[in-house]
Amino acid sequence: MRNLLAADWVRFGHRLDLRLLIALVPVILAIMFVSDFNSVTTPPSAVQNVGSSDPAEEAAMRAQADAERLEEFHQRLVTELPAFAFPASLVKVAGNFAPIVLLAIYLTTALVAGEFEWGTVRTIHLTSSRSRVLAVRVAVVVGLMGVVVAIGLLFGAILPFLLSVEGRPLQDYAAPLPDLLSELGIRLAVVLPFIAIPVLMAILARAIGVAFLLTLLFFVADLALTVAPFWSASPTPWVPALTVSGSISRLLGGPEAPLALVAPIGASFAALLGWTVVPIVASIARFRRLDISE
Repeated sequence: MRNLLAADWVRFGHRLDLRLLIALVPVILAIMFVSDFNSVTTPPSAVQNVGSSDPAEEAAMRAQADAERLEEFHQRLVTELPAFAFPASLVKVAGNFAPIVLLAIYLTTALVAGEFEWGTVRTIHLTSSRSRVLAVRVAVVVGLMGVVVAIGLLFGAILPFLLSVEGRPLQDYAAPLPDLLSELGIRLAVVLPFIAIPVLMAILARAIGVAFLLTLLFFVADLALTVAPFWSASPTPWVPALTVSGSISRLLGGPEAPLALVAPIGASFAALLGWTVVPIVASIARFRRLDISE
């Protein structure tokens, strides 16, 4: 097992594109965090015209409208800024998982399907069992994604102490978050299907580009199936809560999510685990029977 990890580390060391992406994605997460913060803390623009012909009345109405908008702005700050203060900032950063998901898909297809394109897959059966090789490769991807998330969370822990609102430190808005670990755990778990399913596509396609395309098509079809309007009138309205995108929506949406009315959160979490375990098992089964001498 140690030799397999060492070999994968050597392969990864020769992929400059992968190293750059792993370094870049946490920076993107930090930029998204700051961008969201700026959009929340940007004061509303002044009212330009209220439709009065009397200049004095116009000025008074504009002043009143500006005061009302400013009051609403400060009320919104009190409501929304705690999500940007530490420790809630960790959940905020982890919630911007679009870059993480895209990186997971690319890393998986590049490291798994790349073996077929480079021809190095032909020597795998000479050194170790195929199941162990594929399991180590998946573990490497998970480990690399863990590094990316850890660096992103580090940014999420530091940035709140560097930001301020109208001269007031952002941390003044901090609030306790009792469910911090569970919230982080859910946001990390939703990434797992975006590793497992690309593994299966990479084994089936044996080419990086084709595997990446098939993976994207799969998730587009999954999303289309989830939002299809006919489920509400069907005898199985709970099906959307069991798809990949539907289970993620149910887990992140909480009790107010529309899918909360048709399926318990435990069912969606079990479905998410299924979308992780089943593709990995299918990938190992297919890889063990694959003729890699072609």
